[in-house]
Amino acid sequence: MKTNKEIVQAIYDAFGQANIPFILESVAENFTHFDPSDPAVAPQGGRHSGRAEFLGFFQKLGDSVDTTLWEVDNIIADKEEVVATGKHGVTVKKTGKKGVIEWVMVWHFEGNQPVSIRNYYDTARYEALYQN
Repeated sequence: MKTNKEIVQAIYDAFGQANIPFILESVAENFTHFDPSDPAVAPQGGRHSGRAEFLGFFQKLGDSVDTTLWEVDNIIADKEEVVATGKHGVTVKKTGKKGVIEWVMVWHFEGNQPVSIRNYYDTARYEALYQN
């Protein structure tokens, strides 16, 4: 059985390969994802409950940005919590603006399955990429 840290690493590897089906299969059916951006500015922002809404997050992200960099710097695991840090480089399709955002993601597990994630990053800097 994989450790929680290994599960998160596999999910991040899958994101880097645009393997969204693997990500969705790896999380609980009732998985909750929270992106702190304002969905009125960055369409993928807000709370996404369940796999279908989590899929919607990825669809909105893919519709609004091109990923230019995906880097995971560190993953720390302690029992049912996993904290990861990294960088996400994007080009916003609507504005053409480019940026690299440093992020922190906090995962919560029940058993050996992720049930939630909360993202932390500089939302003002990220949302500015969406504005003309």
